[in-house]
Amino acid sequence: MKGEITYYKILGVNENATNHELRKAFCKLSIELHPDTTTLELKDAKDKFQKVLEAYENLSNSNSRKIYDEKIRENSKKLNSKKLNIVNNFIIDASNQSLVANRRPFSNGEIFSLFLLIIIIFVSLLLAIAIASFTGKEIESIPTWLLR
Repeated sequence: MKGEITYYKILGVNENATNHELRKAFCKLSIELHPDTTTLELKDAKDKFQKVLEAYENLSNSNSRKIYDEKIRENSKKLNSKKLNIVNNFIIDASNQSLVANRRPFSNGEIFSLFLLIIIIFVSLLLAIAIASFTGKEIESIPTWLLR
């Protein structure tokens, strides 16, 4: 979670901060960032103030704070396990413990192109067999370069 912005970083407090410290940080930031009292542009001020307000609302409620802390721990565990499971561009799938290539799925256009390619090959083979049977030549003929 080093690069990710958490509610704690938005408010500028420690993860073990008390409700009093959260309120103090919120009051300080709300005075700085409120659209009526800041020198920032109105849009930037509103966006930043909304983020601070959302962070304070989620962290000041003890139930939502517990849920948020568990979510942060889960994300950090997933991030650490992904870092450990990467081996030569292959990712070990935790559910079946097999190597799965790190590829994206085919798009609809790619699937349609493959379908057309298969049909063209099949039609070409059928056409070659039909032409060979109507001209009276055998399908399994000896190449001319072997006749010398």
